[in-house]
Amino acid sequence: MDLVTVLFAFLALIGFGGGAICDKIALRGLPASAAVVARSLMTAVIFAGYGVLAGQFRRITAAGAIPLAWLVAGVVVNPVLGQFALYKALKFGEASRVVPIAASYPLVTVILAALFLGEKLTAPNVAGVLCIVAGIGLITGLGRAG
Repeated sequence: MDLVTVLFAFLALIGFGGGAICDKIALRGLPASAAVVARSLMTAVIFAGYGVLAGQFRRITAAGAIPLAWLVAGVVVNPVLGQFALYKALKFGEASRVVPIAASYPLVTVILAALFLGEKLTAPNVAGVLCIVAGIGLITGLGRAG
């Protein structure tokens, strides 16, 4: 993996990890559904501004219907289902337990990538998935005696 990819992955790590703390604090005063709406609107405004300044709207319209349809599907699955469910979990649970479980999405990605994208399951991927499953068990207390 090249350095630029690793750098952006670590920036995502910092953004998601720090953002979850901000979200948990915001959810003290907001219902989960209102927080998702507010976050989505703020994100749309920020990226619309960027899109105008960087000329991205021409690229979007030139992409065609198929990529846009997949983006719509991704919006339904990620921010609509994922963000709302995360906010509901954060509203009622501990961020230190909720976020690691929700952030275990690579488990789903690895499985779906193998099934739908034809990506190979390698020994490191399988070992990583097993570590994720074990981590979920540790965090949630599954398998605890008593």
